[in-house]
Amino acid sequence: MGQIKPSLLITLAVMLMTVLLAQERTFYILHTNNTNGALENCYCPDHPFGAVEKRSIYVSNFLKKHPNTILLDAGDIFTMTHQSLKDSLMAEAYNQLPYDVILFGDQELTMSDTKLNQLVGQMDIPVVGTNIDHPETVKSHIIEKEGLRIAILGIIDPYAVKYYPKDVREKIELSDPIESIQAEMEGLKDKADIFILLTHQGADLDYVIAEKINGLHTIIGGHSQSAIETPETVNGALIAQAGKEGYYIGVVELIIKDGNVVEQSGRIDTMKLAMPDDQRIMQMIEEYEQRSGRINHQKSKLKEKH
Repeated sequence: MGQIKPSLLITLAVMLMTVLLAQERTFYILHTNNTNGALENCYCPDHPFGAVEKRSIYVSNFLKKHPNTILLDAGDIFTMTHQSLKDSLMAEAYNQLPYDVILFGDQELTMSDTKLNQLVGQMDIPVVGTNIDHPETVKSHIIEKEGLRIAILGIIDPYAVKYYPKDVREKIELSDPIESIQAEMEGLKDKADIFILLTHQGADLDYVIAEKINGLHTIIGGHSQSAIETPETVNGALIAQAGKEGYYIGVVELIIKDGNVVEQSGRIDTMKLAMPDDQRIMQMIEEYEQRSGRINHQKSKLKEKH
């Protein structure tokens, strides 16, 4: 049997890609924000939610059912008070979750460089910072999924660090968010099919960005800790955010045809206490309790009842 000519292989590959792009497909984005160091939550009657220990299993099950999915985080992953042990365990947990890209929040950027570099190394996840001048960030990150080229950008508005002490603010270098996004999108216009923007600035400013920038498909927000149950589309961009403390995970669904987004919707799913725990995360929680002496008494009471 003779060899197939390279030109024929290229032609067949192009034809296959054309067929794939012409088909209507569903692409998913799972997103989180403002986890705030919550490996688990208080098990309080008025806040009956899980956190990362539930999220891990949820994500794993979702990916098995929907492999055409990416997982993103819009910042404030770690504790507000920069608790070294808890932050290190959270970085380890994020390393075990299949995050594709993350964005720094103000709680990351106000850490010491030494500590932040250590945590980023532990997580081993690309960090976007389109308007952030920091050695651990890249302007954008492109993910390829079944012929789709998805560009992930990320910004933090100076407003997010407005109330920090002056000496802390002066160490954080941020360029204009709008100009930074537009410049990066212009450079990627022939390299990406879908543009997703991670933001850490609050939902109100997400609406402003959506109005001012054409070509965005999804804006995944953070900072305001808004639990947006039914995301809205503004100027073609679906604006989503998934609350705080790991209570929820956001799910964005994009319908793609001929390489274009033809329909989009979103929701948030609650991490209920009845959901299964990831035993790897539970071991981290036990380590934290043993080393810190801070025991979750509400959890102990609940276990005693069962």
